[in-house]
Amino acid sequence: MAKAPTAKRYAQALFAIAGEQSKGEAWLDELGYARDALSEPTVHLYLSTPRVPIEDKQNAVTQLMEGREPIVANLVGLLVSRQSSSLLGAIAVAYGELLNESLGRVQAAVTTASWMSSEQQGRLRETLGKMLSKEVVLEVSEDPEIIGGALVRVGDQVIDGSVRSRLVALRQRLERGSLA
Repeated sequence: MAKAPTAKRYAQALFAIAGEQSKGEAWLDELGYARDALSEPTVHLYLSTPRVPIEDKQNAVTQLMEGREPIVANLVGLLVSRQSSSLLGAIAVAYGELLNESLGRVQAAVTTASWMSSEQQGRLRETLGKMLSKEVVLEVSEDPEIIGGALVRVGDQVIDGSVRSRLVALRQRLERGSLA
């Protein structure tokens, strides 16, 4: 039995078409719109209900994607007809990675204990850009559990400058020292 196409293969195909039409950034936005629309609780429930005929699901997708990029709308329709709409989020991520790579950019996920100002984000973007020799796109989130500092993920690399990790390391050293 043949393996179903992965999200990455869908993203690669869509990215190739977008490249031919010079619509890389625009289609990333379209994928984000489609992902958000399909993840709405009522839409998600409707599309995942087995009793709803595929034709009705296709009509719903056509209405949701009306006025949007036709090729992206066709992809969403194809995913729904194959009952694979859950792949849309992964396709958007893979597409974004391909776009960033082609433009010499890298995505950095930054987690901080509290909100970062735009000035702080700019300094971090600049510092990471110098370290990586690439333009950096920041995706900032907050997690008060890290107490302070920041946790930065760039691809497979993790830079953990959080207070929480330092406290955990200190506790481990103290426990080892007291057991010896």
